[in-house]
Amino acid sequence: MSSQDIQPEGGPKAALLLDRVLIFVATAVILISLSGLFLSLVAEVIVRYATNAGLGWPNEMPALLFPWLTMAGAVLAAQYGRHIAVQLGAEMLPLNAARWLMVAGSVLAAVTFAFLTWHGFAVMKIAGGEVYPVTGMTANFAYAALISGFVGLSLTALTSIPVILKSDRPVSAREVPEEHP
Repeated sequence: MSSQDIQPEGGPKAALLLDRVLIFVATAVILISLSGLFLSLVAEVIVRYATNAGLGWPNEMPALLFPWLTMAGAVLAAQYGRHIAVQLGAEMLPLNAARWLMVAGSVLAAVTFAFLTWHGFAVMKIAGGEVYPVTGMTANFAYAALISGFVGLSLTALTSIPVILKSDRPVSAREVPEEHP
């Protein structure tokens, strides 16, 4: 499935371009995070098997990479319309009421994730000074994943608005049909 296949119809070209960029970046972050976790585990197993001693740094990789994997997955899920949502009430409303309820929900999500982004920087100042002993990296690296994910989710909520406004099914405007073999 290409990124063009998963683009909802409607919306300004800038919003569609932003969606494509978010999908590309989230996918790249997922692949890099998974590869990093896998390769660090393989390296630790090989070294431990060969020398009976560990490398040390692979033990820190989950704390550094898993937040990136999780937040990129959340952004990608939102882009595909596969995030957790309560739709039952909106589906029972008339089309225009459902459309404006979904727009209001997107605005609320965008504002909430923008708020979390802003406060994420304050949390980084407080808790980000923790240093991982082997790699020497600070916890700011992991906290940056949360902030990046919140930015991606806020932008996804904003780019959903034109899609919702043009959709015949505003409650599921971002949903991408599953492919079946």
